[in-house]
Amino acid sequence: MPDGPEGEALGGWVADAVRGRLFDLGASPTVVDLGDPAAGWVEGFVRPVAEAELLGVLDPYEGVAEGYYLRTVTVARSGLAVWVYLHARPLPEGARGPLVRWDGPRGVLAPGTARENSDDGFLDPPGPAG
Repeated sequence: MPDGPEGEALGGWVADAVRGRLFDLGASPTVVDLGDPAAGWVEGFVRPVAEAELLGVLDPYEGVAEGYYLRTVTVARSGLAVWVYLHARPLPEGARGPLVRWDGPRGVLAPGTARENSDDGFLDPPGPAG
């Protein structure tokens, strides 16, 4: 998501970061050690969210009621208080990280959006084979 006028056109998304350690779970990311001052910055994007959207759209999408993720607040690098969804279970075997940024799902091939890297067997972002 871009900053500035382009970000505003996309619903107010702006680049920001939170302290923690980011892990790739395959289909989704999670942050552990949220707010730990010894942890690095995890890059991402933030935007304003109304309580109705949190409760009616985002929490159900993240599986909060089912115990998959939990929503908590932290302070971003910008000084904003931001909501973050955390994996509510121990990290599964095979979680990759810690990472600085999550580049999207792996193991899920969407036409034109990923390619198989024969070196590691995971799906990688489009681009030249490396």
